[in-house]
This record gives sequence, C-alpha cells and structure tokens, in this order.
Amino acid sequence: MKLKKRHMTDLFFTLSLFGVFAVCSFILILIGVQVYRSSADQLTSTYSTRTALSYTAEKIRQHDREGSIFLTKINGETALAMKDQVGEEIYITYIYPDTDSLYELSVREGASVSAELGEKILEVKDFHITDKGRGFLEISASDTDGILVSLLVHLRSESDIVWE
Repeated sequence: MKLKKRHMTDLFFTLSLFGVFAVCSFILILIGVQVYRSSADQLTSTYSTRTALSYTAEKIRQHDREGSIFLTKINGETALAMKDQVGEEIYITYIYPDTDSLYELSVREGASVSAELGEKILEVKDFHITDKGRGFLEISASDTDGILVSLLVHLRSESDIVWE
C-alpha cells in the first residue's frame, strides 16, 4: 500500500513539474512573438524613409564635384539636381518629392522638366532637402508613424550650394 501511495506522489510531482515547464515555455514563446512583431513593425515603418535618405545621400556623394550639385524647384518643392557629363552631352538628374513619394528624373541639360516625367523610387512622407549653408545639406522625411528622420550630408567640393 505504501508503495502504491509513493508511486502516485511521484506521478503527481512529475506531471505538475511538466505542467509548470509547459506553461513557462508557452509564456516565453508569447514574449518572443511580441518582441519579434514589435521589431518587424518598427523596421517596416522606417524602411522607406531610411532607404530614401540613404539613396539620396549616396547620389550626393557620387556627384560631389565642383559645380555638379545644385538645388532647384519642381512643382513648388525643393529638388536636388546633379550634373553628369557623358561624352559631349551634359545630363541632369533630379531627385524630388511629389505626392508622398520620391522621384528621380534624368534629362539632357536644357530639356524641359516636369514632375510627371520622373520615375517613382520609394513612398516617403514629408521629404525635404534643406541647404544649411557652408556645404551642408539636410535631408529629412517622416516614417509611417510620423517620426521625422533626418540626415546631414557635407559636400567636400563646395562651400555653398547654388540655387538654379
């Protein structure tokens, strides 16, 4: 009889230990899922914004030569313009915002420029390029949560940005 009672106690202890382990494992999985979901949501909300800023900064660095970078207006918005020479021809690449998206347009120098002609790069809100003086350009945009993200780029080739 003692042996049977002891056997039931061992079984009950083993089952309750397994139950505690299962509950703790389930809670740990729920915490992991919540952390993953929060990280994925944050990455998604800032992906377009950070990519647009990085893309624009890289374009500025590629064209960082004397007289190659200037600012202009397209549809009332500030646009970044960069000159390239291919053979005898000069081409101008414009990066500009239009209706919550970032666009890029490359045309031959002297050709008419219209915002509708550009190629959509990414969706981005409140994209702005600001001349901070002394060769600094601030590129800023808002992510999907409305948080403003900005990047400051310094031109090595010029001290002031020209407006055309």
